[in-house]
Amino acid sequence: MSDEDIAKEIVESSGNSFHSRVAQWLRDNDWHILISPYYMDQSQNKAREIDLIAERVVPLQGRFGKRTGDVVLRLYIECKFIASYSVFWFTEKDKDAAKDLVCRGGGFRRDNIFTEDHHYISSCNTVAKVFSSKSKSEEQEPFYKALNQVLNAYVSMLSRPSIIPALRDGDRGRRIHLNFPVVICNDFSKLFRTNFFSSTEPEKISENFQLEVQYAYTDKSNASRDDYFLIDFVEYKQLDEFCKMIIRDGETSSRLSW
Repeated sequence: MSDEDIAKEIVESSGNSFHSRVAQWLRDNDWHILISPYYMDQSQNKAREIDLIAERVVPLQGRFGKRTGDVVLRLYIECKFIASYSVFWFTEKDKDAAKDLVCRGGGFRRDNIFTEDHHYISSCNTVAKVFSSKSKSEEQEPFYKALNQVLNAYVSMLSRPSIIPALRDGDRGRRIHLNFPVVICNDFSKLFRTNFFSSTEPEKISENFQLEVQYAYTDKSNASRDDYFLIDFVEYKQLDEFCKMIIRDGETSSRLSW
């Protein structure tokens, strides 16, 4: 085997090719991206990496349509090339906890009907709770690593400056941040779902879905936290649909915040 053949084999077997394809799609669709940024994991005082951070802005509209600032949408993304079969166990979403999550910021509040439009509430009545793959240990589970990466990055990098140059230059008015942990998969053909509370035959997953997590961590002030999160699992061919939904969340936040 030639040196070129060896290099080609590495490229074809690496998840980096899918990583770059996702980055290219986002850049082509008006998202600003940061590739493989490192951050400090507060809980273990260790440097870690996430595949992508992607950002874009939605204008924050005041009365009479005047722009008064920006709603900054930020995705913390882990890209997964699915090489083996996995099963997710689904149950009903905790809608009350999901609403609390939405109302942590962004102008969303419980007493407003438009809060119901946020995709954490309006989509996916059921959520994945646990999963299993053909792996030797929990630490080698592809999705165990993915959810830890996106959540660690989320809680560690909330206060980092925007990656959008225009937001770093001068005062653009009020700024609201909406943050989303996301796992993007090359496809769902090897992913199956079953019911957590009853014995049902596994069936293929065809739609984007969410994983519900109660996540204990140490924040930047070294305080212990235990928060509820939803992680979006997105199939590459459904990425456009997902991003449009995130932009709608930003538009709703803009309407609610003026």
